[in-house]
Amino acid sequence: MNERQLITRAWQDADLEKLKQLHAEGATLLRACAAMKRPMASVKKRARELGLHFASVREVRREISAREQTQ
Repeated sequence: MNERQLITRAWQDADLEKLKQLHAEGATLLRACAAMKRPMASVKKRARELGLHFASVREVRREISAREQTQ
């Protein structure tokens, strides 16, 4: 049988800084994953280790909806 080999990339200091910057800018987890070209589970795990919490898409949509209603 063919076994699949996992391909991983180590997190560099620049990657961690970019993750922190994206979080500070208010990016969602999905947007951070796309910007960093990494799997969602990997980004979520590393963010949790850094003490960061990305807002879910649902939370972001709720905030946008609330802002639109007040305008």
